[in-house]
Amino acid sequence: MSKEIVMPKLGMTMTEGTVEVWDKQVGETVKKGETVCTISSEKLTQDVESPGDGVVLKILVDEGSLAKVGEVLALVGEEETEETQQVSSEMEVPVEAAVNQSAEEGVSEIDQAASAGIKADIFEITDTSDKSRQGVPSRSASKEIGRLFITPLAKKMAKEKGLDMSQIHGTGGNGRITKYDVLTAVQSQAALVPSGQKIAPQTQETVGEGLSGMRKVIAQNMRRSLSQTAQLTLHRKVDVEKLMEFRSMLKKELADSGSHTKITITALLAKAVAQALKEDHRLNTRYDGQQLEQPKEVHIGIATALDEGLVVPVIQNADTKSIGKIADEIKDLSERGRQGTLSADEMHGSTFSITNMGGGGVEYFTPILNNPEVAILGVGALQKELKLDEEGNVKEHSMIPLSLSFDHQIIDGSVAGEFLITLARYIEHPYLLVL
Repeated sequence: MSKEIVMPKLGMTMTEGTVEVWDKQVGETVKKGETVCTISSEKLTQDVESPGDGVVLKILVDEGSLAKVGEVLALVGEEETEETQQVSSEMEVPVEAAVNQSAEEGVSEIDQAASAGIKADIFEITDTSDKSRQGVPSRSASKEIGRLFITPLAKKMAKEKGLDMSQIHGTGGNGRITKYDVLTAVQSQAALVPSGQKIAPQTQETVGEGLSGMRKVIAQNMRRSLSQTAQLTLHRKVDVEKLMEFRSMLKKELADSGSHTKITITALLAKAVAQALKEDHRLNTRYDGQQLEQPKEVHIGIATALDEGLVVPVIQNADTKSIGKIADEIKDLSERGRQGTLSADEMHGSTFSITNMGGGGVEYFTPILNNPEVAILGVGALQKELKLDEEGNVKEHSMIPLSLSFDHQIIDGSVAGEFLITLARYIEHPYLLVL
């Protein structure tokens, strides 16, 4: 009896995932709990383990291809079974599809397969010298009918790039054309590009091609954010002299009490942002392009840099938590984010995000929105400036640069400016954070 390896659900909102790499190939021995493949969702990458001992009987989803949650990725068992053969036949039943060549475009157009759930489209290709019939050249010089196996993702990529699928060499099972075969064809110009046809512009499906894992997901998210929103950034400095004194006092009190909590500038700013959003809720908004949502809860995302990219763990209900609690959660989430042990739920549901570039000496920058949020705050490096005090004396003050990006579709510039005023009030009068 074979066992199914299915696409796992990594979070409440996950509907599909990508098979990044197969660690085991068909015919290789596996043990229960051993990693068979690596999959990725929008925010996470995870190893998928074998549900039992045996051999890999069938791989049903190629590397780089998408699969729905719960969809069978592979079969593991002791030997070839009727069940395996049945699933295999369902995945590779030939589909009769008329292949017509447009005289204007010079590219094959394939009728949609009649059967649902097919993971490898199979086309009949006719090579004929009869000018009264339009066909697609087969890979051989014969006039016999050939069969072309191609994954849905590779088919879509080939069409978008204007490639003649019959000229692409497939390296998958049964000569199946995969995503990587299409990429190879593009790079080597082995495929025929019809004369005069323009290659399709880059779409969401092709953004991040050549990248993998987290880097690819980041590329797609950033492009989606910029293409679906009208982003604008306001900059201003805020005096943090009193905030620094407040922090020093808290650190002393915590040390005297034996607490190990470390109060950081990010924790104080997160609390200030949460209070400002609670007072002025207009930026505590989510918009996915179809529905506008204004949650009552304030969930703050904290951008955390990794060697291979970044993650944004979320401080849930930040407006109801103390500064110390926020500081502890930021430390814990950031550490586990760098270790890759965060759950999907811990990176979901933020209503506003903060990204701090101060450690790199950056002052002002333009943070990109973390969709579907409509605003994100960028924090720069502390600066020293000379200011006149109330008595006219020159005094050195610490100033912090803030960069607020927002979606102008939802938030007007005046509203964003008013929020910065509210935020500055909490930063410049830090005792308001504990009232």
